[in-house]
Amino acid sequence: MISFEHALSKLLFLANRIDVEEVNLEEAYSRVLANEAIASRDQPPFDASSMDGYALKKIDKLPNKKLLVVGKVAAGKSFKGTIKKGEAVRILTGAPVPSGANSILIQEDAEELDNFIKIRQKVEKNDFIRKKGCDYKAGKILLKKGKILRSFDIALLASMNLPLLKVTRRPRVSIISTGDELVAPGNLPKKNQIVASNTYGLKALLNKWGATSHILPIARDNKTSLEKALDLAVPADLVITIGGASVGDHDYVSEVFNKIKVKHSFYKVAMRPGKPILAGKNNSTIFVGLPGNPVSALVCAHLFLKPLIGKMLGTNELNNIEKKGLLQNDLPKNAVRKHFMRAFLKNGQLAVSKKQDSSLLSVLQKANALVIRQPNEPSAKKGDLITYIELD
Repeated sequence: MISFEHALSKLLFLANRIDVEEVNLEEAYSRVLANEAIASRDQPPFDASSMDGYALKKIDKLPNKKLLVVGKVAAGKSFKGTIKKGEAVRILTGAPVPSGANSILIQEDAEELDNFIKIRQKVEKNDFIRKKGCDYKAGKILLKKGKILRSFDIALLASMNLPLLKVTRRPRVSIISTGDELVAPGNLPKKNQIVASNTYGLKALLNKWGATSHILPIARDNKTSLEKALDLAVPADLVITIGGASVGDHDYVSEVFNKIKVKHSFYKVAMRPGKPILAGKNNSTIFVGLPGNPVSALVCAHLFLKPLIGKMLGTNELNNIEKKGLLQNDLPKNAVRKHFMRAFLKNGQLAVSKKQDSSLLSVLQKANALVIRQPNEPSAKKGDLITYIELD
């Protein structure tokens, strides 16, 4: 067995950033930006009025002063000419400030008199002008490569006039469950069978993290069935098997990986849940064998596959970040394996579930954090600061 940290390092070493593709802006949500987004012009590209009102010279912005209105300008239009002393131009929000003007008199502070305005007694001090480039300047890097694009990023990129974007291709992932005891959801299980759940939870996670994943037919507990399933799984960037990675009579994953020339990176990790996990590579495809217990498989996905997908995509945003919170219940001394315990996090406080059996999906469904216990770590008391990572 190797440590969790060593296993994660060896797994990430297998991965390279995959190739790049071009997508339309409207299809770029949740994709990973493959290069820097650099502004090609100032935003706004001109001094603009932030309010409806009148453009004028600041020297004329005096209570009770009367000004001649010499024109009007709206957003998307321009005033042709230069404002002189004693003149004003009617201006609407977003319109370019006319030449010669350096202040905006808001509408509420102006009394309209035919072709004139009279400035009311109260005058606002602010100029109500959005200066050219006040949002961003031409040549500035606004988004760095490796950014997972969210809605506000898309809006910013649209303002930069970037209809096409270079993004990292989504990793192709094939998922194979193994075991005679499994049936797919929608089928009627026999008395000695259960409904497969791992593959569906895993697919949801992988797709959320930016992959394109496919569930393949269940491989039965024999080498031939597993080999056929693996034939269907490639070409893929990542192939995941669930179950069959332990040392039981029907655990064939390691043996079959060897047969198809998967070069092993590691096998068995000193962690709980998830000891029987293995990984390797054949050409450009990474193979990962996850444990069969539902909690073990999905917790290992969070701990190993999430940062692995991030490495393939070229982003650090999928790395698991360790944080500190206040423990809400006592914990006994930990055993020799690193333990990731299901917990519920609220307002920085962590309640660790008393039930940590790796088959209990109902406990995992309620959890939103994993409390981390180091090998042989002493007992912890309520109120202690404890390390955790958040669950998606």
